[in-house]
Amino acid sequence: MTNNEIISKLLQGTDEIHEVTIQDGKEEVTVQLRPLTSGELTKIKSIEKEPYKMEIGVNTQGKRTSAKQIEKNTDTNMAVGMGEFTESQANAIYTAVAWSMRVGDTNITPEIVENFRKGVPEQIFNHVIDISNLTEDDLTVIKQFR
Repeated sequence: MTNNEIISKLLQGTDEIHEVTIQDGKEEVTVQLRPLTSGELTKIKSIEKEPYKMEIGVNTQGKRTSAKQIEKNTDTNMAVGMGEFTESQANAIYTAVAWSMRVGDTNITPEIVENFRKGVPEQIFNHVIDISNLTEDDLTVIKQFR
């Protein structure tokens, strides 16, 4: 198999359409989804990690220092706002659902998904996890759904 054939085969993942059923209020609705791509997953990971802020201060006191001295004199602080953390996880879910629902000429945005009825984005996200073969190593938010 040539590289071009391999690339074509690997790109077909986005053409792999899954029909899933969700509960929308009192009725069942069928939604078409596709697996997320590697690049999309990388961007979603970035969205999820946005509230994590790490500050590293190095105190060298104007002198040459060895690696051990730097390690000894380094202050590390990490701050995470819980509200920001919750919002970033929700944004990761909305983005994953929107991108997975981009089937054919449908162009859905995370802002549209954000306005779905309560619980609907999470139902769809469960299916996105399954069809994209995502794990807790991929996204932290998956822990809520497993």
